[in-house]
Amino acid sequence: MPLDSSPTQPFDGTQTPPAHTPLQVPEGDLPPGVRPEPGPSPARPLWTGTAATPVPSLPAPDWVEEVEPARPRIRLVGLDAARGFALLGMIAVHTLPAQNSLTAQPTLTWTLFAGNSAALFALLAGVSLALITGREAPHTGSRWRLSATSLAVRALLIFALGIGLNVLDPHVFNILPYYGLFFLLAIPFTRMRSTRLFILAGLTAVAGPLLIHLINGGLNYEILPLPTVVTLATDPVDSALSLISGGTYPALSWMAYIFLGMGLGRLPLGRLNAQIQLLAAGGFLALLGSGLSAFMLNVAGGWAGLRANSPLPYREILDVAAFGPADYRPLPTSSWWWLALDGPHTNTPFSLLSSAGIAMALMAGFLLLARVAENALTPMIAAGTMTLTLYATHLVFITLADIETLPVLWFAIQIGVAGLFATAWHFSLGRGPLERVVATSSRAVSAAVNRAGLVTGRHSS
Repeated sequence: MPLDSSPTQPFDGTQTPPAHTPLQVPEGDLPPGVRPEPGPSPARPLWTGTAATPVPSLPAPDWVEEVEPARPRIRLVGLDAARGFALLGMIAVHTLPAQNSLTAQPTLTWTLFAGNSAALFALLAGVSLALITGREAPHTGSRWRLSATSLAVRALLIFALGIGLNVLDPHVFNILPYYGLFFLLAIPFTRMRSTRLFILAGLTAVAGPLLIHLINGGLNYEILPLPTVVTLATDPVDSALSLISGGTYPALSWMAYIFLGMGLGRLPLGRLNAQIQLLAAGGFLALLGSGLSAFMLNVAGGWAGLRANSPLPYREILDVAAFGPADYRPLPTSSWWWLALDGPHTNTPFSLLSSAGIAMALMAGFLLLARVAENALTPMIAAGTMTLTLYATHLVFITLADIETLPVLWFAIQIGVAGLFATAWHFSLGRGPLERVVATSSRAVSAAVNRAGLVTGRHSS
């Protein structure tokens, strides 16, 4: 029976399609439903360019505009909240008293935030590096080289800002020069996935403190806690060693936080089960670090070894354990038992493990909290989007203001002003002032390098 050409008869795929049936898949640049004209295609021009000639591109067809754009990734505002909390903790450590005037013991503020806030700050920096360079799928090839160029510019700008602020002599720990150095050192590792980054973090947490102990015990150099442009020019070796092994945040040990954060940033942090697992894992690591330190000191003979081999009185040994090394100095090297401590800024394997666990738990906690109370976290989230601006402003403020007279009041003023300013700026202008300068500069340099073909391999010398 001949095929009924009526459009009401269904087409089951076994019959010859009617002549008027439109194509369902476009051919070439033709929009859906339009059939190609019969006959040969027009001749294409021959390529006569060289390796340096830009690759030509055809104009987009009209129907491309109808394609729905790719859905952007959702920003994890819990990370911003955690970053804002880290900033709050660092301001608290810099502003509020460290020692109780009646008991001579560490204050609650010092116990909670000293060392831990900076560790959270560093861990979140590692997470940001992972997010910038591909999240779960690390960038490769020319895309990675562009990311690396952008990160190098960011690192140098942050480092320059940090040593510039050190000229003011703020009399507090300034993490920014170290922060820029961390970014720079991390660039070669941004192609790694989570497993290798976690292994690297563990190795750094163990080997870093050992190397610092050997360097500081074997080399005679001047510790420069606040390196500046002048010290970098006049004492480059001492400045470099201070940043690498002798300062408050020595790169040899603190890169463990960066690598750990990069590994975490390669995980699906937006998933609920991942957040719960990280909360539990962080709590376990924090308890493990403190527990191992307590065992080494109280059971394995650590306290006795320190009393026998340290020139410091026992009271000062306890102060180092509770408050960290005095006067911006690194941990003493008179005994290997010093590495059994887990106090703030002691930079031992146990203190790194404990602070890393606390940082992981806090990050996961804020990711979970942001699921149910994002509006309540708005000021902290806003502050977390511009920590560079707020931290730099804080350093300038405490340099100019006499915060020792009314520390609680000055702390409240700083937190209140930071929260109000960050919220107003974030919802009206978006990215913070210094963050905008860094981002714009890094994009401009990356674009210039890309146009020059230095990254994509099109450059011909």
